[in-house]
Amino acid sequence: MKTDEQFFNDRLTMCETDGWKDLMEELQELTDSLQDVESLSNMEDLFITKGQLATLRMVMTIEETARFTMEQSS
Repeated sequence: MKTDEQFFNDRLTMCETDGWKDLMEELQELTDSLQDVESLSNMEDLFITKGQLATLRMVMTIEETARFTMEQSS
């Protein structure tokens, strides 16, 4: 079983890869495209978009969260 430290070290190692950086660029472009609320036609679209943005932000902050957690545990 992994320790918490190893878990977060693995996360940070993953975030250093070119593939991760490419993914972050794509997710940022997607996030930017979802910011235009004028294209939404009803409340259901608004709530769907809100959920999509929350999920994107969660993934996009993995590196920041791992670094913060590692700093706090030191």
